[in-house]
Amino acid sequence: MTVIGAAHREWAAPQLAGRCDHVFCEPGPRDTAMALYVALAMIRRWHPNAIVTVAPTGYVAPASRYLAAIAEARDIAARIGDLVVLLGVSPADPDPDLEYIVLGPAVSGASGAHGVRAFVDKPTSAGATELRDGGALSSMTVVCGSVAALWELGRAAEPQLIDILDSLVPLIGTEDEADAIDYIYRTRLPVSFARDICERAPQRIAALPITGIEWSDLSTPERMERVKAMVSR
Repeated sequence: MTVIGAAHREWAAPQLAGRCDHVFCEPGPRDTAMALYVALAMIRRWHPNAIVTVAPTGYVAPASRYLAAIAEARDIAARIGDLVVLLGVSPADPDPDLEYIVLGPAVSGASGAHGVRAFVDKPTSAGATELRDGGALSSMTVVCGSVAALWELGRAAEPQLIDILDSLVPLIGTEDEADAIDYIYRTRLPVSFARDICERAPQRIAALPITGIEWSDLSTPERMERVKAMVSR
C-alpha cells in the first residue's frame, strides 16, 4: 500500500501503476500521522492481525542491509506484540532537523532492541549536540508493528483521532468510505507522527539500532543534492 499527497498524484500514479495493490491519495495535507493512521484503518479492516511496516520515502544503502534490518524489526514486533519498533541510526552530525531516540534498557526477549526513554522531534542545535553526544539515535521513521500495537500507540497519544478512526474502519470498502475520509480530513487538524505520537508515548516504542548503512530522509533540496553527489561518485 502506498500513500501519496494530492499534489504528487500526477507524478506518483504512473510510477505506481501495476506495482502496488492499493494507492491512497490523501484529500489534502494533514501531516504524517493522519496519512499513516487513515491507511492503517484500511489495513485494520482488511488484515487486522497483520504485522505492518511503514517505510517513508528516503535513501538507504546498501538495500540488502536495510531489508535485513526490516526483517529483524518485523520479527521483534511479532514476538513482543505490544510495542512498535523503530529503526534508528547513529547520526553523523548533530542535525536539529532530525528526530532523536533516547535509548532505555534492553527489551527482554528481543535481541538488540531497547526501550525508549524519550523521543525528541527537531530539537535545538544545542539539544541535537547533547543528544548525539549522549548516544541517542536518529530515527529513520521506519516503523514495524502489529496493527493492534500501532493503533494503541496512536490511542495513547491522540485518543480523539483514534476514536474517530474507529468509526472509519467499518466503512472501508463501502460506498461511504470516500465521504468519511473527506470528512476526517476537513475537520481534523494536522497530526505529526513524530511530534504528536512518538514524543507523547515513548513507552509504547522499542528501538532497533542499525549499523552499516547510509541513510538520508531527502527532506530538503540540500540533502537530495548530497545524496545525488554521493551516488554519482
